[in-house]
Amino acid sequence: MNRLSEIIEALEGFAPKELKEPWDNVGLMVGDRAQKIDKVYVCLDLTTENVREAIDCGADLIVSHHPLIFKPLYSVTEDDPISCMVRAAVKNNISIFSMHTNFDKAEGGTNDLLAHRLGLQHIREYSAAECVDASGTPFSPIGRVGFLPAPVTMEEFLSKVKSTLGCTALKYTGDPFDEVRCVALCSGSGGKEGVYSAFHSGADVYVTADLGHEHARSAYELGLNIIDAGHFETENTICEFLKDLFETNFPDIQFFVSSAKPLYSSFYHLAKATRGWLFFFISLFPFAYKYTKRQVIKC
Repeated sequence: MNRLSEIIEALEGFAPKELKEPWDNVGLMVGDRAQKIDKVYVCLDLTTENVREAIDCGADLIVSHHPLIFKPLYSVTEDDPISCMVRAAVKNNISIFSMHTNFDKAEGGTNDLLAHRLGLQHIREYSAAECVDASGTPFSPIGRVGFLPAPVTMEEFLSKVKSTLGCTALKYTGDPFDEVRCVALCSGSGGKEGVYSAFHSGADVYVTADLGHEHARSAYELGLNIIDAGHFETENTICEFLKDLFETNFPDIQFFVSSAKPLYSSFYHLAKATRGWLFFFISLFPFAYKYTKRQVIKC
């Protein structure tokens, strides 16, 4: 018999809560530590579709990367999507546990998983000296630095990132013919702090997600190439990792993996040439995105 407390002990043994960022919320979101667990559902995000899948497969526990409850809830009603998911979990006796920035920073966590998927070698953490902004203000080291087995062009590396992570499109800055050997990365939202860490590490390119105009401008001025590979794409490796972790440590637990796809989809314009019937795709830059509205789950 596997108790939730035993599973939490194993998960926190891998990614201790102490590693989380001060602003983050990790750990048990919903549930009872004494609950008996027979079926586990893992996902990157807590969405209504994922909660519905967990209910349909009879899961006792959902383990997610992004926390369900990130900001304080002042009421739990049917008027809010987060509250609806909390109510659905309680009604169906499903516990919810999340590992976020503690899993990002843990040895073997999301950043190491991403580095290995991209084929990096000699992988290391950022040093404290590398984690400072332009004014010298220090910040938390989240990410990894590593080397490709052999130098490639930026264009070749872009192709590798796209195919390895299953990206429909990439945003990037830099010359396609630049040489890439040293790679810095941060799974999920790297942000401006990550740009400076990557620059100080001496990386040829920085791979992350959720980069905006300000980040691109900073990287351009620093002479750093950047690749925005998508939040989902750089972090969804957690699902396969958790599957292996549970199969190794809890072989009698039935395990289910979310079938979710990225929330964002790339939009392309299909144009007809002025002569003949030749069609071609014009890739828009910056890429335009469409977002599929989610149906709120009802208890």
